[in-house]
Amino acid sequence: MNELNKIRSNLKRIFFLTCLVLPVITGCFNSNDGKEINIFAAASLSGPLDKIKDSYKESINIDYDGSFSLINKINLGASPDIVIIAGLENIELVDENFNKIKSVRNLIKNELVLIYKDEFGDSLSLKEVCANQEIIFGVADPLLAPLGKQSDSIMNKYENCRKLLEEKNLIISSNAMTLITALNYGHLDAAIIYKSDYINGINNSDSFRISGDNFNETIYYLVLEMNNNKRNKLSKKEDFIDYLFSNNTKELFDEFGFEMVTDDFE
Repeated sequence: MNELNKIRSNLKRIFFLTCLVLPVITGCFNSNDGKEINIFAAASLSGPLDKIKDSYKESINIDYDGSFSLINKINLGASPDIVIIAGLENIELVDENFNKIKSVRNLIKNELVLIYKDEFGDSLSLKEVCANQEIIFGVADPLLAPLGKQSDSIMNKYENCRKLLEEKNLIISSNAMTLITALNYGHLDAAIIYKSDYINGINNSDSFRISGDNFNETIYYLVLEMNNNKRNKLSKKEDFIDYLFSNNTKELFDEFGFEMVTDDFE
C-alpha cells in the first residue's frame, strides 16, 4: 500500500467513527445548502481568509481544518462549493475519479521553517534541536495535515529526529493552527511551522528564532471548484474564485507571508 493509500485508509477510519459517534457535528457529511458560499480551507489560511471573508460582498462560510481532514470529509459525503488545500499531490486523495472536482488552480505558496526559543542559542539546526532533550518539540500530524507530512519527511533524514518520531517523544498537533496555538500558550520550545505563521501567527515572535536550516520545501495551495450540482451558486463560486486571484487579495496574501503563483492549470 503506497503512502497516499495509507493516509486515505487511516482518515476514513478516523472520520467514519467520528461521524458515527458525533452525528451532530456540522459538516461531517453535508455542508450548508443555503445561499452562502461554503468553503473548506486549510487551517494555515485562517488569517488572510478571515480578512477576505469580512470584506467580500457576499456571505461566505469557511470551515478550517487540516487539508487531509477536509479531503476526507468530502470523500465521506460533504459537498462544499470551493476547497482550498495545501499540497499539489493531495488532489489524488479527493475521490479517485476526480468527478467531484470541476477545476483546479494554483493560488499561493508557502515554505517550512524551524523555529525555537532564543533561550536555547543563537543558531540551532534541526539535528541539534532533536538531540536536545530539554527542548519540547512539536510538529503537525502527518496523517491529518500536509505540514505534518512534510515535517515527517524532513525529520526522517536525521537519526536524532527519527528517534524522536519512533519514541513519540514530541508533541503532535492536528494541524497548523493548533500547532501555533500550542506555541502561543507556551507548551512548545520548538516546532516546524509555515513561514507565514511565524510572520503572523506567533504572538511573541521576538522570543523565537528561525533556524538557518534550508529545508527546500515549498507548499502550494490549490483552489478546487467542486461539482456539487448547486446551479444557484455557480456564478457566486466563479465570482469568488476570480476575487481570490485579484490584486486586492494578492496584497493581503503578501501581508500574511504567502506568495501568489501564476502557473495556473485546469
